[in-house]
Amino acid sequence: MTKTAIITGANKGIGLAVAEKLIQNNYQVLLACRSTKKGLMAEKYLGPSSKFLELDLADPESINLFVEKINADYSNLDILYNNAGLIYRNFELTTEGYESMMAVNYFGSYRLSLMLLENLIRNSGRIVQISSLSMYLARKLVLDNIHYEKSFSPSSRYNLTNLYRSMFAVELENRLINLPVSVSVAHPGITKSRQSRPHEVKRIKKSFYTYFSTNIATGVAPIIKAIEDTDVQLNRVYAPKIFGFYGKPATMKHNKIVYNKELRESLWSYTAKELNLDL
Repeated sequence: MTKTAIITGANKGIGLAVAEKLIQNNYQVLLACRSTKKGLMAEKYLGPSSKFLELDLADPESINLFVEKINADYSNLDILYNNAGLIYRNFELTTEGYESMMAVNYFGSYRLSLMLLENLIRNSGRIVQISSLSMYLARKLVLDNIHYEKSFSPSSRYNLTNLYRSMFAVELENRLINLPVSVSVAHPGITKSRQSRPHEVKRIKKSFYTYFSTNIATGVAPIIKAIEDTDVQLNRVYAPKIFGFYGKPATMKHNKIVYNKELRESLWSYTAKELNLDL
């Protein structure tokens, strides 16, 4: 029986590569992408087992319309893979007045997960939350003035949003303990994600990370394991085995802040109030 998975940010990189793998494993994959042009290009590249649907995680109206479409046309979801995110973006505010990386990377995952929860519960589905090695660089919970440029830097904000993604996933699982839905967290290490495009890439601009990044298959493997593992280990992160960089998929500890129940609850309360959305 064909399963159905939503992948946000599936038009290139890790999202597209995971979509390819899931299609090989007999999934129907819904490509939730902001760009219509790029989303349709990915749909054409992946073939009839994929379907592009527009979704802009920075726009609450776009999220609402997306959820309405999913619930109307796809009543039994198996997987929501929260993959989309902004990386090292300069300071910018969304139409709601939220800093863009916080809005897309964290608030977007929170909104989409909670709004699709009933659909996932009906089919004993799973929410898979992407994170990053950068979460280990975040040293504390920051909830004050996070939408002001004065306290902002692209790297520290990216680190923080990935910490928050992981904290959210663990807290969500704890709050759903008696419901037929599971949650997992995965990160791909540092991979050559630009290898995965729906079109030929003739030249890839090199960066510092190019020299120790791994092939994209290494990054995809722990995510597939987080999707398909029958015994989810939420107290750990699915990641490449060796230092989170290399090797076969395994699990590793979260940032220690993730295990702090009081801090997770503080983050949840702040987010629920900010977005007027709770379980």
